[in-house]
Amino acid sequence: MKLLENLSGWFADLQPRERLIMTIGAVLLVIAAIYMALLPAMQKNAELEQRYQSLNDDMQWLREQKEVITRIIRRGQLKLLGLNQDDLTFFSFTVSGTSPNRILQMIHQLTCQGLALEFLDIRISTGEKVGYVADIEVINVD
Repeated sequence: MKLLENLSGWFADLQPRERLIMTIGAVLLVIAAIYMALLPAMQKNAELEQRYQSLNDDMQWLREQKEVITRIIRRGQLKLLGLNQDDLTFFSFTVSGTSPNRILQMIHQLTCQGLALEFLDIRISTGEKVGYVADIEVINVD
């Protein structure tokens, strides 16, 4: 209490323009303190918004890639047996078809779309009369 009384006495002894300058300085100091207290939260918010936008763009890209893969598989008259996405740039899927050449043509078309072949296993299907099954893994190289 004594400190507050000393400060109010000191403030009262100041000239009117000095009191004005001290008041303006105190207001600016409070504004600066509030700004500095909120700055980390505002920076974190901006960072989270950027991350959200990036993840949203990645999800859109993934949807497009899945559509590209399924479209190319259908165009090659192959049957998609399974499609897995292990991370943002890695896809593994299994297809079946009547000819291994169709599977290789499909892989060529995938590479033209910016996907690189990581793994390929073509084998004769045991469940169909004459058919082939291929396990394929591709990654994005763009």
